[in-house]
Amino acid sequence: MRVPVDWLGEYLNIAGSVEELAERLTMAGLEVEEITAVTPDELVKMGGVPDGSSSPILVTKVTPNRGDWLSIIGVAREASACTKWPFTVKNITIPNQNNQISEQVEIRIDAPDLCRRYVAMLIRDVAIKESPDWMKNRLVRAGMRPINNIVDVTNYVMLEYGQPLHAFDYDLLSGSKIIVRRAKQGEKIVLIDGTQCELEEEMMVIADAERAVAIAGVMGGADTEVNEKTTNVLLESANFNPVSIRRTSKALGISTEASYRFERSVDIGITDEAAVRAAELMQELADAQIVQGIIDVFPGKVQPSVIEVRPNRTNKVLGLTLEPSEMIECLKRLKIPVEEGESLKVTVPSWRPDITSEIDVIEEIARIHGYEHLPETLPCVHVQGKDSNEGRFCEKLRQALMSCGLQEVLTHSLTDPASIEISGLEEQAISIRNPLSEDTSKLRTMLSPNLMQTVLRNQAVGIRDMGLFEIGKVYLKDGSGTIRESRSAAGILVGSQWDGVWNLDRSALMADYYWGRGIVESALERVGFKKISFIRATHPMLHKTRSAAILVYGEEIGWLGEVAPDVTAKLDMRGRPVIFEINIDELIKLTPEDVEYRPVPRFPALYINLAFVLQKDVPYESVERVVKSAGGSIVEDVGLVDVYTGQQIGHDERSLTLAIAFRSEERTLKDEDVKEIIESIKSRLNSELGARLRG
Repeated sequence: MRVPVDWLGEYLNIAGSVEELAERLTMAGLEVEEITAVTPDELVKMGGVPDGSSSPILVTKVTPNRGDWLSIIGVAREASACTKWPFTVKNITIPNQNNQISEQVEIRIDAPDLCRRYVAMLIRDVAIKESPDWMKNRLVRAGMRPINNIVDVTNYVMLEYGQPLHAFDYDLLSGSKIIVRRAKQGEKIVLIDGTQCELEEEMMVIADAERAVAIAGVMGGADTEVNEKTTNVLLESANFNPVSIRRTSKALGISTEASYRFERSVDIGITDEAAVRAAELMQELADAQIVQGIIDVFPGKVQPSVIEVRPNRTNKVLGLTLEPSEMIECLKRLKIPVEEGESLKVTVPSWRPDITSEIDVIEEIARIHGYEHLPETLPCVHVQGKDSNEGRFCEKLRQALMSCGLQEVLTHSLTDPASIEISGLEEQAISIRNPLSEDTSKLRTMLSPNLMQTVLRNQAVGIRDMGLFEIGKVYLKDGSGTIRESRSAAGILVGSQWDGVWNLDRSALMADYYWGRGIVESALERVGFKKISFIRATHPMLHKTRSAAILVYGEEIGWLGEVAPDVTAKLDMRGRPVIFEINIDELIKLTPEDVEYRPVPRFPALYINLAFVLQKDVPYESVERVVKSAGGSIVEDVGLVDVYTGQQIGHDERSLTLAIAFRSEERTLKDEDVKEIIESIKSRLNSELGARLRG
């Protein structure tokens, strides 16, 4: 709402700056979004007259529960409570209901559930003309365009009191009657803006003896609007049901200043006062005569509610130690009647229908006392519980993968059919019932396709070297249609993994199967697994000969390998990406219950490299298994140093160079101490795998 400060000054003795006023209002909940002014050109354009004034205007943001703030008087009353500046109101004398007006106008309410109060006054011998400059300028500064003196008065009082009014041409009303009723199904009316509306039964209309002449609380009809020939005016001031007005406004797609206020509740206590104020202004500005008396049909009259407020409860909620007298002072500043006793008895004023319970009153006390005076204390929360075993395990695995140089990414659980096809799990995929698009029509069955899409997006912007991982959930359905949800960890390597090492060329550390295998081994060892092995296996996404199943304690928990060339070609992915995926739920089942402590070795290890020639189809895992078995406990570790294929050996053979670490817990080993063990290793490799020592 636009609030001209000079107009506000008629009700509020402004004893400070406009900026101070705006700050106080904002802190109390009535946000002042802007302090502005209307330029002379804008004033003329909107129908005003330059007056040399540059009075500031407060642009406020009114919350839906505070309809009383949609008026000059309401803002002045709130400002007075916030600042303690004096607030004054005009004395309006309400005339008695007598026979003079009752003999000329009949008012009937047929829908008392929709209209709680209807006030009417009759003004005769009006002269339709322009409003005086002061009124036109105030209307323009408040955001409304002047029309004529009668219409301007209704708008002026609406802005001043927050009570929408309507002026009918009395002589155009059939039967001199006003009937507040529900519309007839299919009933039509042409509004003052020329819009023709077809009404429904639940809508409320103002009718005369023959037809609807206005949509109650929304807009008047063209048949009875005030025009240049009007001489007698019937003034309406009513209180309508907010829900009914809201539904009607929304159904018809019509929103007006009147409906905006009625939707937020209008003060039922000022219906008559606003009518008298408007009638007196019409008498003054239109040289008119007010017919004696007033018609006030008030079927919705109720006693104001009284709320008991406990001072100790108030202090407990606010964290303060206010005296009851201080609470009473806050409420009196808001013009809310209160009686002191063991508890405070608060009478809810008619302009505050939002106050319905004790906590609402406590909020009002807090607002006026000042939120800035509330103590800042952190809540004390006693939390029982801890991270789950699964959560702690996932965090350990996450740290392990980051320690291996990978970066974590998060991808969406929803994916597209093409990614499901790549995974080879179309039959087990779960479809979304109402997807937003084809790209989000499936639940992911694996993390790997999403990681490949992430690589593609990065390659599209020039990033060629990546090491990424994700830990998340995947979703599958089994043969019976039961949906299974499990945790998974996946990683992808593409390009060089050199990470800026100054003395190495980036091409020396390109990602390959062995690099990926090393990361998997290292990460699993960091989370406590020791017996890690790999066996040749195939997967729809992976290269036929550069892929393997990952085993822990002999149980398969995932897979690893280079992405198949046909897959990279289909996706237009550059490089030879290596990818792995691990079933975390299966891995957790293999977690050792007890952690074995091993002291730091007292004696150094003896390292010996041996190269063996064997058939290409013999997996390295078999070689490692035989070496450890033949060497016994003295063989601490076996590592693959080099793989050779070439002219010096057969075309169907390859040479594997092994780095074997020997260590004794009793003494430092020498070469002669392990000769027999080396011979045993040679013999076992030859007899079991057909391997021979390379000269």
